This record gives sequence, structure tokens and C-alpha cells, in this order.
Amino acid sequence: MPDSSLCRPDKWSFQSQNGHEAEKMARTLLLALFEPIWRPVEAHYRRSFLLISPTVPASVSRAGVNQQNLITLLSFGRYIQNMEGSYMSVAKTPHGSVVKRRSKSQIYQQSIRSCFSVASRLGLTPGQTKMRLNTSRKAPKSQNITDKVNPEHLALMIKTEWQLSYVTPLYQFRHTQLKSYGRQLSAFIAAEKQQGLAVEVGGQQNTFKVSFSVLEGLAETNDDPETVLIQVQSKPLFARQDDPQKTVWSGWLSCINSNPDYLRSLSKDFTCLPLFGCKGAEGFTSLVKAWLQMTFDCCFGLLEISQTSLQWLAALWTNCHMESNVQSLKMQWTLPVVPPLHVTYTVSADDALDLWNSVRKNSPEKSKRTDEEECVDIEEVTRFMQGLMSHFYRHFRVDLSAGDLTRVSTALGSAKRSGRIKISNSRYLINTLSLLTEIAFLKMPI
Repeated sequence: MPDSSLCRPDKWSFQSQNGHEAEKMARTLLLALFEPIWRPVEAHYRRSFLLISPTVPASVSRAGVNQQNLITLLSFGRYIQNMEGSYMSVAKTPHGSVVKRRSKSQIYQQSIRSCFSVASRLGLTPGQTKMRLNTSRKAPKSQNITDKVNPEHLALMIKTEWQLSYVTPLYQFRHTQLKSYGRQLSAFIAAEKQQGLAVEVGGQQNTFKVSFSVLEGLAETNDDPETVLIQVQSKPLFARQDDPQKTVWSGWLSCINSNPDYLRSLSKDFTCLPLFGCKGAEGFTSLVKAWLQMTFDCCFGLLEISQTSLQWLAALWTNCHMESNVQSLKMQWTLPVVPPLHVTYTVSADDALDLWNSVRKNSPEKSKRTDEEECVDIEEVTRFMQGLMSHFYRHFRVDLSAGDLTRVSTALGSAKRSGRIKISNSRYLINTLSLLTEIAFLKMPI
């Protein structure tokens, strides 16, 4: 076997006298020499996804490759890939063909899909949720939930802006083990804050206290798991010994009116709480997410609220003005000009409701409804937004449809494109969380 130091990509150069033919011959010789070695290495780590602690596969160790020159071979393989455009040898590439290189995101998505399809065949989780945002939903109704939800928990949920994320199903999460989870997370945060020093789980450290609790009363169906509330408490830096701890971070995991078919398809070892909201320092958020990922083998992702979902919220909250005063409908757009133009559009609640009632009255979908439940269709939402934008264009000659809707707010709550949500009225808490749960399912990779 050649000296491994010669495998460094920066040591190779091709000086062709006869143009591409000589260069192609050189690449063919290199591949024939090194492909039997680096291809098993590359395949080994593509299955491992992350190169954390390199180990040498048996098939490669027999070829005389040790751990020290393992990374060199991988780098050389990637170098050859860049030369060729794919992991195909020159002999297998048709003459004169054009090999289209794929971006890293495409390769990642393909690997994720293949990984989840294997899990689906093993009966763990379905390959994809196969969900789409509903084109019709029930009009929100005022619900008095103060009699079934703890008032302290309810006060924490409303009038607070939460940063949303989606969460994949939690493996072996049990609602009966919440106290144990609190002790483990307390020790984990304390150890991380002390820069890796060992901390005993359940020890006498009073720096941080984490509590997991069930937020009962929000589940709408028998399949919905109960919402879990997480709170991190700590004493101020210069607090006295008898001073009580204060809540420095809060978060919750929820699943309201979820897809019953998807929940029933999951293995009993998985608990689906796809909607995650948090408020507090980013450092605590990162630590809590890291512990949840490590303990329950789940993944987090930023839950952005799409423009269509913001339009749904604008229409549904306007519809609530018949029961609760929404005061005004306030929307923000960002137009693609240089510099970006930010437009704030405020409509009085009465004017917005008149337009909404006009759209509903003249809706062709209304005659097709056979159920007694009052429903709202996406076509009605679209016409409502078009009416608002047309009115703005007549007055200011600015076409809002060319931009992006980034924020919607009323007296009932506010929502931002970046995934921030605030619910100001407890009577519409469940309705809003139901829509957010649906959005979270759409964002989940499985």
C-alpha cells in the first residue's frame, strides 16, 4: 500500500499535455488504486451520519489502514468526488455525459428520508406524516376553560410571548416519571453551568431547580397526550439564603386536536408532543433542548408560521369579534424593495368584520355545507385577505400581495412569521393551539 502521506489532496496536481484525455487517465489510475480503500470508509460513516469518534471498519483495517490516516482517506475521497461530480468512477460515467451535482441540503434530505423509511418498515414510525394544512376548519368558539385548567398554569400560558419549535416523537417518555425528569434536568443544567464538573442527580445543589408538571384540561380528544409544563427556577446572584427561587425559564410540550391516525400508528414507546413553546434566556433553551434530545432521542426545529397560517389566524380572530371585542386587526407586510419596505396595516374590528361577513354571505362554499357545524374554508380566507389588500391599493397604490405577511395581531393575540405567538384571551387558547399543533405536524420530518 502506498504511504498515507501521499494521499493528502493538496499534494495532488494534474498537468495535462493532451488536454482532458490525460487528465481523465490520471483520475482513472487514482480511483483504481484508492477506491477499494476509501469507499468502504465513506460508506461506513455515511451510515453513522456524524464523524464523532472514528473507528476503522474491519474491511478497511484488513487493508492496512489505521485510525491516523482514516481522515486522510476520507478527504481524498471527497477530493475525487469534487473532480468527478459524483461518487462514480470515470469508467462508469458515460462519455460526454453531464453529471449534475446535488447540494448538501438535497443529500441530507434524501438521507433523512431513507433513514425514516427504514424505521417505517421496522414499525417504529411512519415514513412521513403525509399531512397538508386543512383547507376547511371549524370556526373558533369561545370556551370557558377556567373550570378545568389550573388558574396558575392558565395565567402562565396567556399574555406571554412564546418562541415555538416542533419536536419529533419522544422515545420512552412517561408522564408518570416527571419528578425524576426534573431531578435529572436540574443536575444536567448545574453541570453545564459549572463547565462539566460532576453533579449528583438529586444532590444537595440548590443552584437550579427544574419542575415538570402536567397541564391538565387542554386535551381535546382521547388520543391527545396531556400538555407538559417545564419550569427552571434559580436564585439571583446576590440573593440571601432565605430568599425564594424565581422562575428564570418556562416551556411546554403540547398536542391539541392532533391527527388521530398518525398517533395510533406510533409504537407505544413513543409519545407525540409536537408543539414546543419556551420563554427565557437562550442559554437555558439550548440546555433544555439538548437534554430532551439526549434523553428521549428527539429532534427540534424552528417552527415558522407561514403566510397562509397567518392569514388563517387573521380571519379566525376577526370571526371572533362577534363574541369578543378584538379591537382592531393589525397586519405587517415586508415588501421586496431596497431597502426593504415595512408596512403596518390596521383595520378597525367593525370594518374587518363587515368585510368578513360579506365574504361569508356571498361564499359559494356556504351552500355546499351539510353539517351543522359552522366551518371556514381557505377560499373565504383568501377572498378576505384580497379584499383587505385591494382596499389598501386603492388608497396608497401599494400592492401588498407582492410582499410577505410577517405579523398578525388583535386583542385576542399576536403571531409572527418567526414563530413567536402570544395568546391574550384564554377563551381561544385551545383553538389557537389546535392550529399551531397542525402546523407543527407539517414541519416535522417524520
